Amino acid sequence: MTSTVVIDNVEIEYKDMASGPPLVFVHGLYVTGALWDDVAARLSGAHRCILPTWPFGAQRKPVGPGVDVGVEAAGRRILKLLEVLDLSNVTLVANDTGGGIVLAALGNNLHDFDRVARLVFTNCDSFEHFPPSGFAPFVRLCRFSPKLGAGVLWLLATKRGLDQFASMVTRHGIDKARRSEIFGGFASSAEVRQESVRLTVDLNPRYTLAATTAINAWEKPVLVAWGNSDKLFPISHAQRLTDAFPHAVLHTIDDSSTYVMLDQPDETASAISEFITGTTK
Repeated sequence: MTSTVVIDNVEIEYKDMASGPPLVFVHGLYVTGALWDDVAARLSGAHRCILPTWPFGAQRKPVGPGVDVGVEAAGRRILKLLEVLDLSNVTLVANDTGGGIVLAALGNNLHDFDRVARLVFTNCDSFEHFPPSGFAPFVRLCRFSPKLGAGVLWLLATKRGLDQFASMVTRHGIDKARRSEIFGGFASSAEVRQESVRLTVDLNPRYTLAATTAINAWEKPVLVAWGNSDKLFPISHAQRLTDAFPHAVLHTIDDSSTYVMLDQPDETASAISEFITGTTK
């Protein structure tokens, strides 16, 4: 079932699948919550899976020129969604830029993570890698000229550009029949792409580095489920993140790049399920 909720003046669409202990999924830049569909379908037998499309540059409708879409606002909306939907004992599952945003929120002492019982990080930004080095030149370009940045995103949203995008973040590609759903407004709306530049320029390691103390103090369980064939987020990033959390486990996913949920949905879902089961005994 698809529903909508308004949080901080932004209408957020989300899929709400099944019932049970809630899992809330966070995607990265330029994609929708549909990125997580395969994993959610495998987990929805025992869990309530909530898949929002966050305003990260692929939402169906523009959010508007006066709306804050920066890193701090993004983290605030994630936590407010849990409050608005009155969720508790939440497993928060993040990928790519979404992982960096969750970490940045964790490092902000104004945010309340009481509703979150577990964190799951798949290949994502962390520490000084926000953005990762391979994406940093584009962030600098967007800061220098938002207009040029929007132009590059237009090229990336073409068929050839999406092919290149898929090759950067997956080992096995993205099914062309699913691309309109996964890329949403990024592929279909110039205005949404222009808005996405506003979040892109705010990616800055000061947010994720500021989370270091909070990471070291986090007493709840953490799963780091990481594709080991990722050039953007190598396995060394996963090991460092695992070591920094007091109660974290690392699950390595073979033959997978950034989008583990597309490359290896069975193993990704299984790792999350086993982690939750093991932490609720």
